[in-house]
Amino acid sequence: MVERVTQGAEGRGRHILYVDDEESLVYLVTRVLERLGYQVSAFNDPHAALACFRAQPFAYHALITDLAMPGLSGIEFAREVLAIRHDIPIVMTSGYIRAEDREQALAAGIRELVLKPNTVDALGDVLHRLLSGAAKR
Repeated sequence: MVERVTQGAEGRGRHILYVDDEESLVYLVTRVLERLGYQVSAFNDPHAALACFRAQPFAYHALITDLAMPGLSGIEFAREVLAIRHDIPIVMTSGYIRAEDREQALAAGIRELVLKPNTVDALGDVLHRLLSGAAKR
């Protein structure tokens, strides 16, 4: 874990918008990302997260969303966000990603997909890669 925290200095206060309908996961991922140096605005309601993003679209460096959420899927959420700000990196998480989900996500502009329960371990690495420019489109 020391290696990850050291690498996490790359977060350097970059602001991440995180949305997942599982409250316990929101709590856990928020704490892990904060330990990695990120500032996190976390929501378990995608509509509230979208309203927050609309209010300040340039306050965020990246966005992480779950695929399956009630009321607004992660893909729909990403489309709404990218219609406002097309350059923001978006990572989608899910416990199960079908081939058609992957295709729709990538077509919508989502840059990375991370399978749960690997979310906590993988997000720091994915964010570092996206925000350092290694995964530019």
